[in-house]
Amino acid sequence: MTSAAPADRDSEVGAHTRSVAHTDTDQRARLRRAQGDLVRALVAGGSAPAGFDPARVDATRAALLNKRTDAVARAWPALSCLPDFRARFTAFATGRAPAGAHADGVAFARTVRHDLDRYTRTEQLVAAVAHRHLAAAVDWRAGDRPLLALRAPFIGTRVLGRRHEGT
Repeated sequence: MTSAAPADRDSEVGAHTRSVAHTDTDQRARLRRAQGDLVRALVAGGSAPAGFDPARVDATRAALLNKRTDAVARAWPALSCLPDFRARFTAFATGRAPAGAHADGVAFARTVRHDLDRYTRTEQLVAAVAHRHLAAAVDWRAGDRPLLALRAPFIGTRVLGRRHEGT
């Protein structure tokens, strides 16, 4: 009889451990879902998840968009000189998951490509060839001189056709 008591205790402890582990797994899954919902609400335009104050979620979303706009402006100085850059980029970024300042700037520049001046076009071309060993990129605009960016070993990156009015 004394030998059966430890076995019963071991089986009770094992059942309790399995129950706690199952509960812990369920809690982790719920937390993971709640975190995913919150991230979608903050960066991808989702609605505020249950249990979160919508006003605070909106304020945090606005702060993150502002921070994202600042990062793109630092990464792309010529692009940030575009008229109404902040408002236009914020409208572009709202509802889109961030891809990083570089990729966000490239994607935004593609959407406003008809409004880009020669400085911004040059900035985009240089970035297009920057991490390649040997590369060329061309930007053709109707009624404007084409821009050509070349990158080669020992020469670096050169942009041709970027002469501006007055030079």
